[in-house]
Amino acid sequence: MTFLPALMQWLHVGSVVLMIGGFFFYRVILIPAIKALPHIQQSQLTESVSQRFRIVVWLTLITILVSGVYNFVSFLRFARVRNALEISPDYSLYILILAIKFFIVFLIFTLGIVLTFPYPVFAPFQRRPSPWLNLTLILGLIVIFLSAFLRRIPLLKL
Repeated sequence: MTFLPALMQWLHVGSVVLMIGGFFFYRVILIPAIKALPHIQQSQLTESVSQRFRIVVWLTLITILVSGVYNFVSFLRFARVRNALEISPDYSLYILILAIKFFIVFLIFTLGIVLTFPYPVFAPFQRRPSPWLNLTLILGLIVIFLSAFLRRIPLLKL
């Protein structure tokens, strides 16, 4: 019974680490390194990396979404059982922080799609990805902090 929740949390956390780590690598290591190459090689390398990076980002987005929904449903079941066993605890702080986290995750998903989806309307963002990668990294670190905080709210321990 505890294998599936542990597996889903591992998939969720691992996917977040891969995605945010990928954005970090792209922004902090790859973009500065590409600038040292001749212009023709820059475009070839950027295109090659973008194709591979797109696969990683989309797989991690899907995995984060599926495992996140599972974790959220598990939380709702836990809260329902806990409410049936004792006086209802106050979940308002948890729900507020979770809503903020969901909103930021939505922004990260949007930026991930904009930066990786091969569609002409996104080309201006993809030509100058640095500021958007910076924003994505900052938002990702905020989500990781909020997740750690949510795990430590004392009323959630049964």
